[in-house]
Amino acid sequence: MNFVSLDFETANPSRVSICAAGLAVFENGQLTESPYWLVRPPKGHGWFHDDFIECHGLTHLDVLDAPEFPAIAKELVCRLAGDDLVIAHNASFDIEHLRVTLEYFGLPRPEFDYICTCQLARRVWPELPSHGLKALTAHIGHQFNHHHAQSDAEAAGRVLLAMMKQVNANTPREFLQKIGMEPKRL
Repeated sequence: MNFVSLDFETANPSRVSICAAGLAVFENGQLTESPYWLVRPPKGHGWFHDDFIECHGLTHLDVLDAPEFPAIAKELVCRLAGDDLVIAHNASFDIEHLRVTLEYFGLPRPEFDYICTCQLARRVWPELPSHGLKALTAHIGHQFNHHHAQSDAEAAGRVLLAMMKQVNANTPREFLQKIGMEPKRL
């Protein structure tokens, strides 16, 4: 039951403005590693919008000496393509930013299956008033540093594990089968 959880923070609305990346690698239901990178957005996409700074607390000063995305891409993409399944909360955001950023830098796009923990939670816990990551982690009793890419990635993984337990599934694929959902493919 291996999966990797992905989360990005961005500097502004540009889809190539990734300024932080976090992964959480789960093997047999245990968090085994959680790499985190600060990333300098490319020229023309690196201005930090006040609303985004307010959300995640990162500014241009935090990424001034950070590498651009190509420097972390090989390691990040290798981990995503090497697992059974990639998850993210509001996966359309993270997957779209990954896709567009890889295209922007002319980097190869990996192939992997992915699922969105927000969509899954709506199916498993329809009674909850919110399916945001903060509400879901409160529901399962997990504390985390919201809008920190590494912490959000781990939190999404913990939410998936809790949903799997809820429906008595041993693997993410079995879980998807039990709730009648299919992963998407990048």
